[in-house]
Amino acid sequence: MGQKVNEETTIAAPIDTVWEVIIDLDTYPEWTEGVLETEIVATDDDGYPHRGRFKVDAKVAEISYVIEYRYIDYDVAWHLVEGDTISQLDGLYELWEDDDGNTGVRYSLEVDVDLPLPGFLKKRAARTILDQGLTGLKQRAESRA
Repeated sequence: MGQKVNEETTIAAPIDTVWEVIIDLDTYPEWTEGVLETEIVATDDDGYPHRGRFKVDAKVAEISYVIEYRYIDYDVAWHLVEGDTISQLDGLYELWEDDDGNTGVRYSLEVDVDLPLPGFLKKRAARTILDQGLTGLKQRAESRA
């Protein structure tokens, strides 16, 4: 069973800008700490990433995985298709526009690894992934606004 974490933030950028940063997998190594390489394996009928391959520095080792995306309006969801040392990586970015023209973001993540680690360490790893993802997303989108 994976470790579930989630957090909300407000990004001072239009919702389209935030969404475009999220779906631009090629730039993840530029703004997401620990992401070394990305590759779009397949796109959907609209040209958006459907499957993406990632190579990340997980501190104890470099790991690779493939995730599959689905889009519902401005929400971006994903789940793990295959990976080494990772058995679950399910996530969701929920986006909404607030009254000031900023973007609200709720990032939910469920992660599990194939290593014999205590639950609190798995939870800490999930929290680190979430924090780094939100911080990087916020900085990247706000720099483009």
